[in-house]
Amino acid sequence: MQTASLTRAKIQVPRFRGGLIERSKLEQQLGQALATQRVVLLVAPAGYGKTAALSRQLQKLPQGCAIAWLTADEEDDLRRFLAHLIEALEPLDPPWRLAPEALFELAAQGRLRELAAALASTLDATDAPDGGVIVLDDLHAVADAQVFEFLDHLLEGLPPNWTLVMATRVEPLLALGRWRARRELAEFDETILGFSRKEVQDLCHHIAGRDDPDEAQRLFDRTQGWAAGLCLSLEASERSTVGAPRSIWQSRRHLFEYLASEVLEELPHELKEFLLRCSLLPELTVPRCRQISGNARSAELLEDIERRRLFTSVLDGEELTLRLHDLFRDFLEERLRQLHPEEMPALLRCAAQGEPDSVRRTLMYLRAGAWDEAQRELIQATADMLVDDQGAQVVRLIEHFPAEIRAHSPVLAYVRGWCAWPNYQYGAVRSAMAHAASGFDAMGRHHDARRARAMQALAMFFCGQIEEARSLSLTVRAGSLDLETEALSELLDFWYEGYHGPAEGPGHHLARVVDLLMEMDSAEMWSRCIPRVNTFISRPGVSAQIQRMVHGARAAGDGYWSLQASANLNEALLLLWQGRIAELEPALQQLEADTQWLGQPAGLRIRLLAVKVMYQVIRDNRDGVRETVEAIAALAPSLDRSSQLPLIYLTVAMMASANIGDWRAVRMHLSEFLVEDGQDNPYRRNLLDSLRGQLACHEGRLGEALQTLRAVAARTAVLDAVFLDTTVRTRLALAELAGGSPAAAWRALEPLVARVAASGSIGQVLFMGEPVLTQLSLAPWGDAAPKEGVAILHQWVETARQLKTASLERPPSSAANDAGLSGRELEVLALLAEGQSNKLIARALDLSPHTVKRHVARILDRLDLDSRMQAAAWYRARYGL
Repeated sequence: MQTASLTRAKIQVPRFRGGLIERSKLEQQLGQALATQRVVLLVAPAGYGKTAALSRQLQKLPQGCAIAWLTADEEDDLRRFLAHLIEALEPLDPPWRLAPEALFELAAQGRLRELAAALASTLDATDAPDGGVIVLDDLHAVADAQVFEFLDHLLEGLPPNWTLVMATRVEPLLALGRWRARRELAEFDETILGFSRKEVQDLCHHIAGRDDPDEAQRLFDRTQGWAAGLCLSLEASERSTVGAPRSIWQSRRHLFEYLASEVLEELPHELKEFLLRCSLLPELTVPRCRQISGNARSAELLEDIERRRLFTSVLDGEELTLRLHDLFRDFLEERLRQLHPEEMPALLRCAAQGEPDSVRRTLMYLRAGAWDEAQRELIQATADMLVDDQGAQVVRLIEHFPAEIRAHSPVLAYVRGWCAWPNYQYGAVRSAMAHAASGFDAMGRHHDARRARAMQALAMFFCGQIEEARSLSLTVRAGSLDLETEALSELLDFWYEGYHGPAEGPGHHLARVVDLLMEMDSAEMWSRCIPRVNTFISRPGVSAQIQRMVHGARAAGDGYWSLQASANLNEALLLLWQGRIAELEPALQQLEADTQWLGQPAGLRIRLLAVKVMYQVIRDNRDGVRETVEAIAALAPSLDRSSQLPLIYLTVAMMASANIGDWRAVRMHLSEFLVEDGQDNPYRRNLLDSLRGQLACHEGRLGEALQTLRAVAARTAVLDAVFLDTTVRTRLALAELAGGSPAAAWRALEPLVARVAASGSIGQVLFMGEPVLTQLSLAPWGDAAPKEGVAILHQWVETARQLKTASLERPPSSAANDAGLSGRELEVLALLAEGQSNKLIARALDLSPHTVKRHVARILDRLDLDSRMQAAAWYRARYGL
């Protein structure tokens, strides 16, 4: 999310100085509209008092009315707009059923109707006894068409007790005709917002302390009730106003500039120079004004600005914060360019240095033409933005750089590749990092070049260029390495030695990766390194390192939901491998909840389906396996085709289909698998040969099956990957038995029996399915197999049968009335029932507000309720509070 100071400035209702003239007719109409209409539109040119009118009227709404305010600006694309809207709603403690970050994923995928429906559902469940109002001020500043498409969808589903208010200089690109036809739209244009003759007279009396009907009439005729012109005319000297050329009064912009110039020239020199330089700031605070102006009297000058009513609004907070009216800020900035053009780049740099928001900071450097600083700021901000699911925002910032810099900058190439990594777009990572590395070398930044090549090598590996990746990684290792580059290089060695040996290699390298990740303490690096490390879970020491990764990722930072979901996924795979199926069931439920909370992202969803289909094979849930295999096959094409990921998950689907005897599905997906055959990937080659051997055995081509499976078993004995050696040995044993050679069958099976007995990791054989295990246990072993070995086979079958018949439901909770809620969730619910906000609950339980938000969502899901109010009532009914 955005920085707190920026968010506070954008989502706070502006406060205007006291003593303004009451406009009873306008305020009555506006109050009635806010209470009864679905949509309220204030559309008028700058300076008509739209913001002031709304600010005054919101103060008069009933105390139980929920209010969210968002001031838009030109940097707001849909993702940024949503981020601020979510923050604006946070004080209301909305009961999110999706992670707010999941809304960004929906936006990135263009699923705007689903996005709007999710937000509308949350608004409907938010406790707002007197209704709710969302105000979008300065909506004209937004250029992203997706924002308006989203708002169209939001209006369709907006709950009846909520009103959407839009203040803008031009009519927004929304389909408002239907709301007009239904008389659910209240419109306030310049004819309504402008001051009447009577109001101009009252204003003149208020300012001058006396009645002057003739002067009031002249002002009204010249300004036509335009608030900004009226105020400036009254602030400017009478001589300036009377002497203004008639042509000036025909243009609002020219009139404002003329009158503002007169007002500015009347100010003390110190205050005038202070205002000019501070106009580059979006919000004016004492520290930032002191920094950019160099004036030690910034506090007194800010107070003087507010006292003089110089087109400012006040934002509540611990320190005085003013916001200049857009018209006045634009005028001042233009005057600054005229008077002090040589200062502009340095002033913009200074403004950027004090700006707390990384997006604004980067854009300020770009306005200053400070390309190096802008790039440096962007690359420093990218890690935090990526782990917070803001990769799309980073890519859009790149587009603000001049085309020449975008084409040649190694920094921007590196950032592009970095942003492609979380989406598994390894082809894009490979090309971007190659560009970055050569550019960094040309600049003499060899450490940065090595880091880029480490990423490039990993991307090449995942695109099937294994030997080329290894060669590049060795080149990287020849130089000095920082922690990040070393971690990436160790990760590549983990993958390479997983495919090529030695058998203990992956465990050693993964241990080093975890050590480095813990030393760096970077949530983004945990996110970058944790996916799919379970591939070599059968190798010595790997499962222990995966457990360390799970713990480390969970400790890396609260609220990083994608990272936490990846940690949960790896833990579920550990439970599966170890055969701890009773613990796996709630873990799968947690993963389903994680995936739902995050908005069903394709990468997480397909990894969950892979674990789920293995679980279903163990449970002998054949219909479930078929359904999940179809879901994997449907989702796999959405993954980046430059990588091996689509085929990796298809192989999981084929293995599951083979283990329940669904050979039709194996044949169908094997044909798709063969289209991409030929990449240099030993694991893939072994898996493909395994499937071919199994299919040959099923189809009665026994000789071909035996030849193929024996060759694969010789390779997987050393270079095993998850379930592969187990699959090959069980299938080879069945083929040898079919060929009349129980002794050869036991030779194939004996290493597996010994391995499982030694490690206790029975999940690998349970995944073979009860029918396969039953065939092995009932085979005519005679003297070919020891009795102890055959007894172990019978134990495997008995375990598989027990799991098949066991209840799929979670064990009942120890508490009679907790509906499956955990102890922590009950603690959260108890405080919620006392009326505590998320922030107070977080403080009481030493949690983050992010975690409390997630607990509330789980509570509502498990109780099948919609709102916090309903949850509180449930708790009081159960516990008598």
